[in-house]
Amino acid sequence: MKYGTMLYLTSKKGNVLMIEKHERKDDTNSGNFTLPGGKLEKDEKGLKNPKGRVESSIRETIDETGIEPINPILKGVILFDNEGRTFSNWKNPDNFYVYIYSAKKFKGEPKESDEGKPRTISLNKVNEVPSNPGDKKMYEWLKDGRNFIGVIKHKGKEVNEEETFVDYF
Repeated sequence: MKYGTMLYLTSKKGNVLMIEKHERKDDTNSGNFTLPGGKLEKDEKGLKNPKGRVESSIRETIDETGIEPINPILKGVILFDNEGRTFSNWKNPDNFYVYIYSAKKFKGEPKESDEGKPRTISLNKVNEVPSNPGDKKMYEWLKDGRNFIGVIKHKGKEVNEEETFVDYF
């Protein structure tokens, strides 16, 4: 299992910061739109660094978009259960346990990175841009507004609706 973070940065105008990923081999989001984020570094895990996850969400957002989120808060946790999932460009579908943070304030200007191009997408259009089916489910949960814990399970290339679930709190 791998561990990561993502950041859901929304604006007063009803937009969300996303990244349009460059085409890359062995990247499940290659060519898709997704939230800024990535894998936790060794020092961002564990009990010795309780702020490691939030620091990861900030670091990844800055690295990928040039935008620095201010005071992100934990919004949810998702297990992307990839057993039974098939990918066109990824041979080792590890499971990912991802901390989802949200923020409404930021500083900086968007800039392209090795990962892709930052894009501002209307919250009403998020499910219309190319993205993984599991991400579309995550956007539904985020749009609800409540905090959550969920599991996204796939069957082939699609979300397995029978085994995907969320609890709100």
